[in-house]
Amino acid sequence: MLPVAVLLTVLAGCHKDEDRRVEGPAERAGRELDQASKKAATELAKANQELKVAAAKTGRELDAFADKAEEHLDKAADAVGRKLERAGEKIQANAKAAREDEEPAKPKGK
Repeated sequence: MLPVAVLLTVLAGCHKDEDRRVEGPAERAGRELDQASKKAATELAKANQELKVAAAKTGRELDAFADKAEEHLDKAADAVGRKLERAGEKIQANAKAAREDEEPAKPKGK
């Protein structure tokens, strides 16, 4: 019975429990590095998603701004067009009046 007890004691000493294991500085640093890497990857993915959302929002805002700017430019172009048309009419009227003033008077009756 003594040999069996010795054998059991030897076998119990050969079995290493994870709970009894002492972590060294390199193992601790490696574990912390792994945790930091996982956290950084998570934060990077979150920042990337936030960037996509912000870019989409900015794109929509720029589209809306461009639409409003286009409306204002159309109105301004219409106003300029009307003013140019009136100016052209005035120029034609002035030119017609100037021609009439320059034409010699035609005798009546002949």
